[in-house]
Amino acid sequence: MSLVTPEKIRKLQRALYVKAKQEPTRRFHFLYDKVWREDILAHAYALCCANGGAPGVEGETFARIEASGVERWLGALREEVRTGRYKPQPVRRVMIPKSNGVGQRPLGIPTIRDRVVQTAATLVLEPIFEADFDEAAYGYRPKRGALDAVRKVHNAIDEGHTEVVDADLSRYFDTIPHSELMRCVARRVSDGKMLHLIKMWLKAPVEETDERGNRRMSGGKKSTRGTPQGGVASPLLANIYMHRFIKAFRKYALDLRYGAVLVTYADDFVILCRHGAAEVLEATRGG
Repeated sequence: MSLVTPEKIRKLQRALYVKAKQEPTRRFHFLYDKVWREDILAHAYALCCANGGAPGVEGETFARIEASGVERWLGALREEVRTGRYKPQPVRRVMIPKSNGVGQRPLGIPTIRDRVVQTAATLVLEPIFEADFDEAAYGYRPKRGALDAVRKVHNAIDEGHTEVVDADLSRYFDTIPHSELMRCVARRVSDGKMLHLIKMWLKAPVEETDERGNRRMSGGKKSTRGTPQGGVASPLLANIYMHRFIKAFRKYALDLRYGAVLVTYADDFVILCRHGAAEVLEATRGG
């Protein structure tokens, strides 16, 4: 289900995008107050509700929220965020089959309240980073999708880029280093409260249940890597970190030296070359 973004929010997003596009080195300060803005939180809730999804660790459901009153629930959450009392709850981790049918991958399920706040923050942050993102990136971006990436690959092959480097970054979401990621975010965001919000999500404990039904916690404040797949903010954060790789690809002019076309999607990327695929592969490995 696709929800239309309210006009007032669209104007804010457009203003942020234009400002970021016009000033590539600008760092944005007044962002956190937008997260608890009433219309943004309400739209964030509507988006989360439309997406559905399983409950988090506390078992809260959309049906229960609707029954007790959405406005009251949102009002209480808004006050927590506004006053700085908001703290993320642990993320519930489940294992789901991989799309290729081989093995499983972990999926982190935040609570609904955390999903709503993450969505609100993403509504504010995404336009800023969209102004920076490269045309090679297709995953988790507005008006772009897997079919667009596939078409780009097919077109490149038709145009003679027939030597292919096809890579899947192993456990990408689980291994993103927090310190480097936060540096990437801070290049555009100077709002300390917004940065603290993101850090709290990265440091949220992970709760797992074993085959015997026993619960155990991992991660938390001591964790230094990973942003859970399943978190609403995780795709944007993963794209922000992947942008480092794309910038390096452009910096070393692999596209010009080898006639290479880069296409990235989440934790996968394809490089299609006119020649020198082996050299390009070695360069991407840091050789």
